[in-house]
Amino acid sequence: MLRSNGRQVKTLSALKTAIEKIIGDVDIVSFDVFDTLFEREIEPPEKVKEAAARALSQYLNESCGINYSSSAVYSLRNLTEAKLRQKNGTEGKDTECSFTAIAGEMARAVSGETNEPLQRQIIKFDLDIEKDVIFVKEGIKEILQWLKSLNKRVIAVSNMYLDKEHFREIFKDKAIDCYFDNIYVSSENGLGKHSGKLFDYVLTKEHVPPQRMLHIGDHIEADYRLPIRMGIRAIRLYDVSHLKRKNILLTYNSLASKNPYWRGRYVLQLIRPKTAEAGSGNFYYNYGYSFLGPIYAAFVYGAIGEIKRHEIKKTFFIAREGELFLDIFKIFAPALLTKNEIPAADYVYLTRKSTVLASLCNGLTLDKALLGLCSPNQKGIYSILNIFGLYHKDIVALSGKHGFKNAEEPIWNFNDPRLAAFTADEKFQELVRKYAAADKKILERYLNQLNFFGSGKTAFIDIGWSASIQKFLQDAFTDRHDYPHVYGLYFGFSNLAQYAFDETRNTVVGVLLDQRRGSVVEQIFARFEELFEEGARSLHATTTGYKINSKTGRAEPVFKNDKDPGREVELLNNDLIRAMKEGVLDFSREFLRSVLLTGCTFDDIKPFIMTIAERGVAFPTKEEMNFLFKIKHAEDFGSKSVTDFSSDRINNPAIIFNPAGFKAVVKKSNWRYGTVKSMGIPGVNLLLRYYDIIRGL
Repeated sequence: MLRSNGRQVKTLSALKTAIEKIIGDVDIVSFDVFDTLFEREIEPPEKVKEAAARALSQYLNESCGINYSSSAVYSLRNLTEAKLRQKNGTEGKDTECSFTAIAGEMARAVSGETNEPLQRQIIKFDLDIEKDVIFVKEGIKEILQWLKSLNKRVIAVSNMYLDKEHFREIFKDKAIDCYFDNIYVSSENGLGKHSGKLFDYVLTKEHVPPQRMLHIGDHIEADYRLPIRMGIRAIRLYDVSHLKRKNILLTYNSLASKNPYWRGRYVLQLIRPKTAEAGSGNFYYNYGYSFLGPIYAAFVYGAIGEIKRHEIKKTFFIAREGELFLDIFKIFAPALLTKNEIPAADYVYLTRKSTVLASLCNGLTLDKALLGLCSPNQKGIYSILNIFGLYHKDIVALSGKHGFKNAEEPIWNFNDPRLAAFTADEKFQELVRKYAAADKKILERYLNQLNFFGSGKTAFIDIGWSASIQKFLQDAFTDRHDYPHVYGLYFGFSNLAQYAFDETRNTVVGVLLDQRRGSVVEQIFARFEELFEEGARSLHATTTGYKINSKTGRAEPVFKNDKDPGREVELLNNDLIRAMKEGVLDFSREFLRSVLLTGCTFDDIKPFIMTIAERGVAFPTKEEMNFLFKIKHAEDFGSKSVTDFSSDRINNPAIIFNPAGFKAVVKKSNWRYGTVKSMGIPGVNLLLRYYDIIRGL
């Protein structure tokens, strides 16, 4: 669009073309700052003030001993700014004010006196957040370089409460300070662009007639119509792509203010795309960044909320999934918890395999023995004894006396009288107690090394599902008076009938999935448990027990042998697991930044995380299905079986015409949604999801 002395353009390339046509007739080129030189990664701009208020509130509470809520800080800032603007307005200036003055008044109000160190800290919080959320618009640096190559004087003119020195600091941080000869800002003299007074001031200071100055900005009135009326040449940058992104953010922010579901979407909208170098096109890295990352980050965020709420002072991140959760915790904790709230955090080699035998110090009941028969791949007495670490010749021989001639023969009848007689045999119970006592002794030494006993409120952070380790330790050591109150903070808790907990010493929390809540939506995590285990597992082998180091006298973990079939499979899969975890950690850093900017809580974010989980588990893309079917999962607890996800693939879609056969295949699948997806028939996943939800209601 062209009018006297003015043009409107929609892209940076069009902007340069428009400048080229008139650059010979101007001496000075003036740029608006925000939405012209810079774009913000968060909208609306008030979000910056809100984030700064949260940071200042935490600083006041932690470092100054001043109890000031973030909402109170935010209100104080707005009130202070309004008063200063009004004061300047009554003095004949525009209603502009400087952030230095705002920060000074805030520091005085909070501390009761002039407080320059606090004033500087208030300014620093604001500037640090501004630097973090703004970036130079793509293509602007090239235009600035070109103008300087023409020996044109380049200045910045902005309506903003930030002081000139603050702008200089930001320009330096963004590496564009070298292109600017001067900066004019409304806060400096209380003169604004909207009245024209700031432009008059600039023309006077620069000793330039209006027609020899070109101003470039985005605001239709302050950056375009008004300068034109003053005789200044003007180009309005109506950046369509920027406005589209900005409007998306504003829309999600508006939706989030009205409906909690959209808060999580708003948080994720602020996540910066991974760098071009990250992942280098690796599917598993990308999957970790885009799918597992949001879910694992939300889990640890929720666990930190529980740590804060229960004032937990010691945390144990349980092998093997706990290693990744600890890495995320180390990223989050310094920013989300005060120094006094951050608990001691240790990665510990506790597994079901390494703790279960000690829990049998009072014997093995028939009900508990049946746990060994829950797997579809169970091998009868062998599975029972192997799960509990009791596969010894004397016990196997004793089982033979009760009619089990083949220890690996599956037992499908849980009421088998031979099994009842075997577990009721006092000789069997005596052997169980003997082996359990020895195992308990070395496990106790390991726990003492960790200062587990007497540690007060203690958290276990793990993938969870059945909270087995927490129950096994309770059964083994509940007689100790110094047994701590253990808070199991689990990714998911889905086994309600299996274990009974002493609630005076145990609290169990399923952060993302807790079957006690009866949520059909949360059950999506239980539809592909192996994925969430495999995506988080450490690269080291499973802990199978402990041994005493003869030199140090310390109990050390014993790991599954690398020649074990399950371990060999894991070693072959380690590269893809490593890639997924790298993606998760890169995402987690962005996630933290986003929640700090928005102030959204775990409860705000969780509803949308459920949507992500449902999309990934129930409605995978063809690419996701194919790559996930390449994963193999080794069972950690009492089984040498290896789950090959590709065995769940249906290669002949015609099976759908055999309802009984189709149902049998889907029922035994580890990932039922992946199985039906593999048929390539549109709509089948939707039907399965509908059936799944109706069945769960």
